[in-house]
Amino acid sequence: MSDRSEIPEPAADLTDIAAGWLASLDAGTADRRAFEAWRAEDVRHAVAFAEVASTWRDMSELARISGDPKPAVPDDAPAPAPDEQPTRRRMLRIAAAAGAMALAGGGFAMRAAARNSAETRIGERRAISEVPGLSVNLNTDSSIYWKDGKSPRLWLERGEIGIQLDPGRRLSLMTPGGTFHLAPGDYNARLRGSSCELAVLSGSGTLGDAARPFQPGDVALATAGQANVRQRESDLTRITAWRRDTLVLNGESLDYALAEMNRYLRGKIVIGDPDLSRLRIGGTFATTNPTEFLEALRTSFGVKATAGADGNIVLTHA
Repeated sequence: MSDRSEIPEPAADLTDIAAGWLASLDAGTADRRAFEAWRAEDVRHAVAFAEVASTWRDMSELARISGDPKPAVPDDAPAPAPDEQPTRRRMLRIAAAAGAMALAGGGFAMRAAARNSAETRIGERRAISEVPGLSVNLNTDSSIYWKDGKSPRLWLERGEIGIQLDPGRRLSLMTPGGTFHLAPGDYNARLRGSSCELAVLSGSGTLGDAARPFQPGDVALATAGQANVRQRESDLTRITAWRRDTLVLNGESLDYALAEMNRYLRGKIVIGDPDLSRLRIGGTFATTNPTEFLEALRTSFGVKATAGADGNIVLTHA
């Protein structure tokens, strides 16, 4: 009996499989061990995956497949030389990549077509207003890509952003959890693992092809293209407190409070005595400097903060 690796696999099939892996990896749903095992199984697998991934460079073909208007070509323009004609293999690669884009909710497509990007470091905030009618505020440790045009698109790759859309403008917000279609308004989007939480301060919109609607006061948690929409109007001020460099706590556990505060700190605050995790914290604290937060722990609960050699701050009983 022939070994499975000796049976030739059609190039088109390998391209489809590679595109499927690319889509799953981009969406964050792939089994990394299974993917690595498939890629290592046969050199042709590795080559097919590399070819599909490389199509992000084929900007003009990607634009044509996605339906974007292509540049006008004069009637008297010379025909492409024979060696410039796209080969069947190349077109298969591009078509497979287009399928991967659809499966991944547009993530790979966004990054392939995007010509602009911005990011923030830990503890940094940044405002971007390079697209007419669109302003984006990046919270700590965040990353975005975007493409301008008649229908601008924005990909949230990491972290949290505030979005302000002027009247007459629309935006497709691509996230690992799904694609939000936003009308003019004010929004807050934060990645939570493979999901995205969208808070609607003003405005309206829908999620994905199912067009799940949301309105002011809603907080939609999108996962795998599906949304759980809740009305939590009282929470919106807390959700957007970062825009004022503050963190608002309302009786959450110390574990939760530290997870939120540490988003803004290079040197982290860690719990040295496990029973401190049960403490409940409330108040408004500056995210730009942990001194106020640590002082509140000391005066209210007798918690001692000690700077460690690794740059972290360790909390113990006084």
